Amino acid sequence: MVEAGAVLVDHRERGSGIPEALVAAGLDVELTDLPVGDYVLGPGLAVERKGPTDLGASIRDGRIFEQAVRLQSAFVQAVLVVEGEPRGIAEDAWRGAVCRLVEDGFTVLHSLDAEDTAAWILRLAKRARRAAPTLRTEGPRRSPRHPSAQAEAMLSVVPGVSTPMARTLLAAYGSVEAIAHAAPDGLRTHPGIGRVRAERLAEALHGPYVVPDDREPEPGRALRESRPPRRWLLTTGDPDAEPASYDRRAIAVRALRSAPPGTQLVDSLTGEVVAPLG
Repeated sequence: MVEAGAVLVDHRERGSGIPEALVAAGLDVELTDLPVGDYVLGPGLAVERKGPTDLGASIRDGRIFEQAVRLQSAFVQAVLVVEGEPRGIAEDAWRGAVCRLVEDGFTVLHSLDAEDTAAWILRLAKRARRAAPTLRTEGPRRSPRHPSAQAEAMLSVVPGVSTPMARTLLAAYGSVEAIAHAAPDGLRTHPGIGRVRAERLAEALHGPYVVPDDREPEPGRALRESRPPRRWLLTTGDPDAEPASYDRRAIAVRALRSAPPGTQLVDSLTGEVVAPLG
């Protein structure tokens, strides 16, 4: 038995089977509405779980990097559990995104399935609770008092800039003001800072203030509603033939089973060949 405060679990995890597995292992589980993360295991440790479909979707819309920033702002330790084999996204894309998270100081674990995820969370919870019981987390930790810690916090709210990255920038340039003078082009020589991060820092440090009512939902990014809907295409390799199109993958897979040899199932959004036949 594990005697400690309750593991806080976001209510959206109710159907995963993981909360039940944690209860069976002896943990006290409390379902709640967490502002960040899926599981809070201790005063400074939270876990975000990404299943096979959710990982690809969160990488494509950039949500995973924003979640990482919020987690690292609220907890000393933030862990991403990648569950199963990601679907709906090219392997190079999801592996590259995970490497970026690792570079930014995010801990990434891979699990085989929900049962394996529960085993990881149980082990992490046991180690986290040796110090103190879990405290309910309603938002970010108390604002830091030291000016240098405040500077780290200022930079780390920029999407894609973690607290470790903010510290390396401040150590290299000496102050937020110096970083502002260098942004964006001068920051490109800093390890881990590419064009996108440099531009985001420049926008945050130099951009004019816009009142909330006049702000775009996501500056520099098209609205999600403008993206074309996902379709599942059956292609034969004949450039003159019109591919069969389906709005549901299950129907497309069923049609694929009776299609001629060489037919491929293609994701219209990513261009990925999902299930070649023959």
